[in-house]
Amino acid sequence: MARAWCFLVAGLAGLALGACGVSSSKGAASDVPLAPFASKSGEVAKARVFVLKSKGVCDGCAEAISKMLFTERIPSQIVGPEQLKSSVGPRDAVVIGGSEPDADGEWTVKQDLMRARAFQWLKDHIYNGGRYVGICSGAYLTEAWIDQASGIRGLDIFPGRVANYSLGKKSQYVKTRWSRQGRERFTYFQDGPAFYPDPGAAVDVLGTFAKDGTIAAAVFPYGAGKVGVLSPHLEADKAWGDQAQIRDPDGLDYDLGIAAFRRVLD
Repeated sequence: MARAWCFLVAGLAGLALGACGVSSSKGAASDVPLAPFASKSGEVAKARVFVLKSKGVCDGCAEAISKMLFTERIPSQIVGPEQLKSSVGPRDAVVIGGSEPDADGEWTVKQDLMRARAFQWLKDHIYNGGRYVGICSGAYLTEAWIDQASGIRGLDIFPGRVANYSLGKKSQYVKTRWSRQGRERFTYFQDGPAFYPDPGAAVDVLGTFAKDGTIAAAVFPYGAGKVGVLSPHLEADKAWGDQAQIRDPDGLDYDLGIAAFRRVLD
């Protein structure tokens, strides 16, 4: 596949729900050359965004993330695992979203990366100054163990514990609280994680589950790099709720997603 910077065209309304364990229909991308995006300071940011699309990533999830980024003119490129090492620059961001609906979840995504010899590369990339954003399964990947009983390790970059936030397996809109926006929002959630940092860890909390204050989204350093982890799917559009037959009480959450990405990229 020829490599080209792309924005997703606005006509991706056909995207359906994609989450940790929920399938979605495919979206389409339009490949066009793009200029670097600007940071909040107005300077041209050097970090580019590469969104992983692989067997383990839920169908349409990479496109949904790029569609959200498009709304703020942040250029992104959807790539397969085998393209990561040859495409991603030292300060660029790698993004991994939700997984396909099977019991293996993030283990399947790790296998995709391992086949491309990109799993350890990804950890090294972040440590040496790269950026990473993990959404749902992509956030689970930051934990020490994917399955400790089976000896399956994660990236082991989150300074603490990553664990399932037990709200059941069904897709739902969950009330979350966002500190910088100073308000509560209903966000799309399906079997996502919660984050429990070690005491004194340098974790910047972006959002919490309103029910009990457990961390739902955060940014933290790893070596010279920066990592963002998001449990809810802030890239979800109306089609996700329509397919799951659930109603979003307060509309799109793209602004929260963009704010989280900016914290990692700037």
